[in-house]
Amino acid sequence: MKYLTLISACWLLAACGHKPQPTATVEYEVPAIAKDEAAAPAGLMDAKQAETTAPDAAAPATPGQPVPEQKIIKTARIIYSVEDFAAAKNRVAGIVSKSGGYILAETQHGDGTEKRNQLDIKVPAAAFDSCVEKLTSGISRLDEKSINSQDVTAEYVDLDARMKTRVATEQRYLDILKQARTVKEVLEVEAQLKSIREEIEAAKGRLQYMDRQASYSTIHLEYYQVLALSAPETAGFLPRVGLALRNGWNNVLGLVIDVAGWWPLMLVAVFLFIFIRRRWRNNKKSLATA
Repeated sequence: MKYLTLISACWLLAACGHKPQPTATVEYEVPAIAKDEAAAPAGLMDAKQAETTAPDAAAPATPGQPVPEQKIIKTARIIYSVEDFAAAKNRVAGIVSKSGGYILAETQHGDGTEKRNQLDIKVPAAAFDSCVEKLTSGISRLDEKSINSQDVTAEYVDLDARMKTRVATEQRYLDILKQARTVKEVLEVEAQLKSIREEIEAAKGRLQYMDRQASYSTIHLEYYQVLALSAPETAGFLPRVGLALRNGWNNVLGLVIDVAGWWPLMLVAVFLFIFIRRRWRNNKKSLATA
């Protein structure tokens, strides 16, 4: 028993005096991979992969960036009646000239009862409102006046950003073309260049169109003078009688003109009448002598 107690005491002393040694930690440093961005590719890069390196649309504008200029396309449609066709024509030409605009197209026609003139007018956007006001001022009978505005600013900015992206992509293809080594590679890159250039030209054309439409507004003007009225606008009995007589005379003239247009048929009818009448007289004479 004494030996047992002594052995237990020695074991406890040994356990208390033993201290665990710290475990050594070995750290491995991962070597950095060297990147040589300036190195040119050994072969021809894939065209579509090169195109995806450029963003398809412009980055959203930050608060510090300037606000893009508004692109608003304005159009107006005006129809009214005039009392003096020639005076109205001179008046419209004077207003358009003073507004800094020009007449893009003009169509004049009449049918004997009225004269009508249709014009497409282009005026600077800054003078659009004043020009419309001058054209409609002093008009006794205004049949129609409508003004429309179309804001194409967002479309313009987006299309301009896409075009710039396409231009950057075109330069990438040109750089790739310099590295092409085979005929196949050259043809592939040139095909992609053709497609990109077509998109650039289409975008340029659309941007130029929106610039022109926003810079010069369009006014569709139509005015007419009534020569014969079936429903007179003039008040009073005598003026209405005069207009009715003139209208009746114009109707008679119109009927004569329409009948004159049937002269070939009338000529055939006259010959048939003469032929039938002669045959009838000959038959009557032959019956009388029999």
